[in-house]
Amino acid sequence: MKPPASSATDQSGAARARALFLVHDDDTDRGIADTGTLRDHVADRGYEIEIVHPSDEFPAVATFDFVIVMGSSESAYDDSVPWLADEIAYLRSALAANVPIFGVCFGGQLLSRILGGNVKRAEVPEHGYVTIDTVAPGLVSRGPWMQMHFDRFTLPPGAREIARNGAALQAFTFGRNLAVQFHPEISPAVWATWQASWAATREGQLVVERGIDLRRITAEISARAEESRTNCGILLDSFLTLAAAPV
Repeated sequence: MKPPASSATDQSGAARARALFLVHDDDTDRGIADTGTLRDHVADRGYEIEIVHPSDEFPAVATFDFVIVMGSSESAYDDSVPWLADEIAYLRSALAANVPIFGVCFGGQLLSRILGGNVKRAEVPEHGYVTIDTVAPGLVSRGPWMQMHFDRFTLPPGAREIARNGAALQAFTFGRNLAVQFHPEISPAVWATWQASWAATREGQLVVERGIDLRRITAEISARAEESRTNCGILLDSFLTLAAAPV
């Protein structure tokens, strides 16, 4: 899919297509790695990419064609997280500027919260690959999609429910914005990065406490690597079509 015209220009005055990723790890290498195959697909479609970490200053949001908000070991309802208030304010400014947002897991939860939905502890946390029930398979397919979450979001007022399963709401749209509960960006490298960061995080403690079968998940991520990459690209193209709709 060709990228739409952006409000940013290069030195010649030609329009540039730009995408912004918000990641939630101050370790630069881990933050970049967390974008996984989603970043690869965005680059393949001709977008110039900027990645912002929690300690970075936010760039002018109107210079981007869209924002992708990645996952986090933190909770979208935990206002003690030092960087959360600033990120919420920034995403509100993106919505006000009609810059589409694609929220992934924590990012989807944050979008729900900003739009008036609720984020809370999941009654049934999900770990590993699952299929979902979708009313718009051309936008969000049944998967299977990789899950790793202990929290869940609700449908904000005015949003359209796209997919769910027995555990949680899995996807919704709000105008040109998309939120998903799963991780389309997953790859063996992303999974390795998550595990390496868990030693000092709340999420890592929960993984240990719940006795999650990491060996099984590791094997499945490896076996499904190419399938996951393909599904990620299809989902991104669906989001780009949504994002290109008239304001």
